[in-house]
Amino acid sequence: MKTEGLSFARMLAPRLIGRAVQSFDKATVVIVASCWGGTLLIIVFALYTLNLSVQAKKSVVEAAAQEPFLPKIVTKSPEASEIGVIIERMKSRFPDITFALSNDQSLTISTIEGAKFRTWLTVLSYIDTISPQYRWKIKDFCVGMKCPAATPMKATLVAQKITFSVPDAK
Repeated sequence: MKTEGLSFARMLAPRLIGRAVQSFDKATVVIVASCWGGTLLIIVFALYTLNLSVQAKKSVVEAAAQEPFLPKIVTKSPEASEIGVIIERMKSRFPDITFALSNDQSLTISTIEGAKFRTWLTVLSYIDTISPQYRWKIKDFCVGMKCPAATPMKATLVAQKITFSVPDAK
């Protein structure tokens, strides 16, 4: 028992305890310093990432500011009175050609005389020129003897009124 007491006393000797505490302190300092170093490294990386995201956001805002605002194109069917003005103008300019406006606001341009073929074609191109606010679609187009109702030249056009509105702010 005495030997056990001596070995126990040796373990509790101030010199051995001092060395153990000193060795424990060194290990603790190394561990704590490593943790703080890792933390600082993570903070630097986070600040770098934050800086990159701020620069990317700034670039996006600058690009959006330089992008032009395009107007909205609005199409709608025109009123009969609006088409009527065009028909009257065309009738006075081309009295040999027949113009008719149907209930669905489609304009039929026709002639029964074969000699008026050039004039009829001129009317089809001219109607687009005198009314730039309209987009004309060909609904029906027939030339020749196979056309119905003995009308050798007939074109039915449908107009859509084009307007531009102010673009939405982004």
